[in-house]
Amino acid sequence: MKKLHLTIIAFALGVTVLGASSSVEKAHKEVREVMADAMAESDLPSIVAVAINSKGQRIEYTYGGLSWGKSKPVKTSSLFRIHSMTKLVTSVAAMQLVEQGKLELDQDLSELLPEMAKIPILTEEGKLVEPKNAITLRHLLTHTAGFGYPNATYKVHSNFDATGWKYEDFPRQFESGTRFLYGTSTDWVGKLVEKVSGMTLEAYFKKKIFKPLGIKSTYFNVPKKEHKRIVSMGNRGVDGRTELKEIDGDEVSPSRYPKEKFKKFSGGDGLFSTPSDFTKILQCMLNYGSCKGGKILKKETVELMMQNHIRDISLNPKGWHYDPGSCCNFNGIMDKDSKWGLATLIDNTPESYGRKKGTLVWGGYRNTYFYIDYKSGIAASIYSQHLPFNHPETISLFEKFSEFFYKNFK
Repeated sequence: MKKLHLTIIAFALGVTVLGASSSVEKAHKEVREVMADAMAESDLPSIVAVAINSKGQRIEYTYGGLSWGKSKPVKTSSLFRIHSMTKLVTSVAAMQLVEQGKLELDQDLSELLPEMAKIPILTEEGKLVEPKNAITLRHLLTHTAGFGYPNATYKVHSNFDATGWKYEDFPRQFESGTRFLYGTSTDWVGKLVEKVSGMTLEAYFKKKIFKPLGIKSTYFNVPKKEHKRIVSMGNRGVDGRTELKEIDGDEVSPSRYPKEKFKKFSGGDGLFSTPSDFTKILQCMLNYGSCKGGKILKKETVELMMQNHIRDISLNPKGWHYDPGSCCNFNGIMDKDSKWGLATLIDNTPESYGRKKGTLVWGGYRNTYFYIDYKSGIAASIYSQHLPFNHPETISLFEKFSEFFYKNFK
């Protein structure tokens, strides 16, 4: 029998969520009805969703088990591969260094990262040419440096043969600052943070971001004793359309439980996190960088990150390359009005349930998503672990959950 669990609690500021017990009961009843109907039509084995607002109200929704067909329930303390939601954390780290004067958004990074600056551009005709424009931190944070993901977003010659390739990344697709291509740019930001700070990305995150936020269960390397908290994975075949099945691993995550310890850390993809932990990050960003443990960013820095930094560059995904069985189909996530800030997509198309124009949005490879709606004072996230990315099963559940929260807690 399908089960769901709902808790309505006050978050870190200690504010009472709802004043009267009758209001609490009403909220319980309504969200059960909304989500139960949605889950009855879904093939997802488990889901976690969390929403908060600036008034101190919070809802957590969990459904299903850690493993398919198993009774141990998934929780907000369960560990999910958040993949590209790592990019938000890495971007925060880079902007901390900008605040400290150790980096500038528009400085030429060729001296700090010569191994990146030397990577040639692959033209549409298949010719490798030396780049003319310098790569800047702004280009990396906005995915306008020309780096893509092989097989996932790599527009030009997506089947590029890397045999004998001597560089640390695939060839760039265009001159920096001229177009948008989602890819490994934030991995290079991670390398930049390590170079400038003198710390590994793992150590930097722990000291400068996770400790102030009280985050204790977000890892590049999940301790073996915590493997039991890792949620199972699934996929829908090479075409993304077959029946959803549980898998033990794939090319991106070779096994459910990591077998080797990472010594090199990915700024764009590498973290495991819990819904509870990641909500602390969203809560802090919603509060313009302030949290119970202090500040991780200045308010003016967060406001800068929220702005459009790609000017008139188009994010219309029509005709973009993607792998239908995995990633990255951006249709429905981006459109002709979308822009990009210094960490996330800026969604300029309002949602019917109430999400406002200008909301910051992003997600992860295995269907984890978040948004921060500053105009409404609301942030939310949802967590599942299946492919392909941007699948309607998770997207539709997130919309149902969000609709309830906007209706009752705006």
